[in-house]
Amino acid sequence: MNTKDKTKQHFDETASDYNNSSDGKFVEPMYEVIVQEIEKLDGGRILDVGCGNANLFTYLPEGKYELTGIDFSKNMIAEAEKNCSHATFLVSDAEKLPFYDNSFDIIVCNASFHHYIHPDTVLQEMHRVLKYGGKLLIGDPYVPTLVRPVMNVLTKFSKKGDYHFYGLEEMKKIFDKNGFNPVSSIKTSERTAFHIAEK
Repeated sequence: MNTKDKTKQHFDETASDYNNSSDGKFVEPMYEVIVQEIEKLDGGRILDVGCGNANLFTYLPEGKYELTGIDFSKNMIAEAEKNCSHATFLVSDAEKLPFYDNSFDIIVCNASFHHYIHPDTVLQEMHRVLKYGGKLLIGDPYVPTLVRPVMNVLTKFSKKGDYHFYGLEEMKKIFDKNGFNPVSSIKTSERTAFHIAEK
């Protein structure tokens, strides 16, 4: 089974009880910093790539933003539709976003980026559908520099579909490579990092 299939299977299986899973508990502390960044924008269109069960959207005020979420897992999308009635959800692959160019003011990708086996393709698609001047917000695991090379070898054995863990400087370089202007990459805890880039 390839990494993509492992990811899909893992999240299909955990969708119904995601909040109580290790993934759900890991990602929860990351919502606050993302919501704070989104709320700097007074309205607009928000896309969450790898939206899971839409927990992030439940922290945003209803009616202020036009919310759209996509996820590779159909079970996660089913949960998202139950959890958040004020958003649109689609089963979709991050490598082929089903939206017009320059469609969104903010794109969020929280705890998903390390699963993508073609990160350049995903970033190019995000760049395409993000409006000029728009922001890309990525929350992802942080792995210390000395440990990261070993972890990135071990990902091939991951049952969750982990593919690659990125350092702060590595994220800045991959943003720049794919047409984004890196704004900041910071640790938000011992285990998490938050990255901002602009188109």
